[in-house]
Amino acid sequence: MRKYDGIPELLDQFMAEQDADVRWVTVQELRDCFGLTRYQCNTVSGFLRRLEFGSFGRFPYRVLRIEQVAGCHPSDPQKCRYLVKRKAMVAAAVPGIHYHTGVQVRGKADSGGSG
Repeated sequence: MRKYDGIPELLDQFMAEQDADVRWVTVQELRDCFGLTRYQCNTVSGFLRRLEFGSFGRFPYRVLRIEQVAGCHPSDPQKCRYLVKRKAMVAAAVPGIHYHTGVQVRGKADSGGSG
């Protein structure tokens, strides 16, 4: 996580401000929104590309698709846009741990009969 220090939080904040679970995002939008440097933008791009191939720890977003977008002029560098989607966060069951569901279950020993 050290390599992407602060980047997941920025993307999470951006998506929350846009009030979107799925949205096309460009690095330029993030740069404009948060005043990022060019070096930070390279890191953001790398982070978004990593999200295309799998989740990043407990980070709630995933990149479903990356598309290249042509610049306005032939000399402009190609840019990418990233389809970012919030994934469903489900707690994984841990073997040997019983989770409380709020439903009381009584076994035979608790049936209330006198012994």
